[in-house]
Amino acid sequence: MVAQLHHVCQRHKRRRQLMNWISTVEPAPWTIAGFELGPLRFGHCLLMERFDLRGLENKTLLHYFLGICCRDYESARKWLTTENNKPVYEFPSFEENRSECLTYLHENMALPQTLESTGAGKTQGTPFLQSLRLTAISKLGYSPTQINSARFGQLVWDVLSYKEAKGQTRIVDDYLNEQLEKLKEMNAKV
Repeated sequence: MVAQLHHVCQRHKRRRQLMNWISTVEPAPWTIAGFELGPLRFGHCLLMERFDLRGLENKTLLHYFLGICCRDYESARKWLTTENNKPVYEFPSFEENRSECLTYLHENMALPQTLESTGAGKTQGTPFLQSLRLTAISKLGYSPTQINSARFGQLVWDVLSYKEAKGQTRIVDDYLNEQLEKLKEMNAKV
């Protein structure tokens, strides 16, 4: 689900940025439709996965998305249990607010292109968030009781950096991207 939201947000944005490190780990504060959103947290992603907030295609999904992201993880969990059967927030401009939410997601989830190693460390059926959690706790010292409060972008960058240091992945920086583009152009002429 998080991967699908990321895909929707990438499709929506259409802008390719290779190195989004600083805006991902230290995103700007956002206010959307009166909701003050902080950085996207790992726990927010779990809740979005649990409540299937794919694509934010209607007012109900957008309402729950904003309600989750304007709270810390524990408060968002409590809010979700009390929000059931209450009226959905009326958005001044649903499409504009949805677009802003997708931009918020892009900023908080924007990651570099990577080249994956064919070596060990790959998971087959483990969900992305579980794999991320396992690596963060077992290899990077994140606390199992506090990981839901971790900034999602920082957590993913930490895992990517760890995997790059172990030779499991290669983050494509601007220089490598230029070289890959040149190679693609040369192959297209053949």
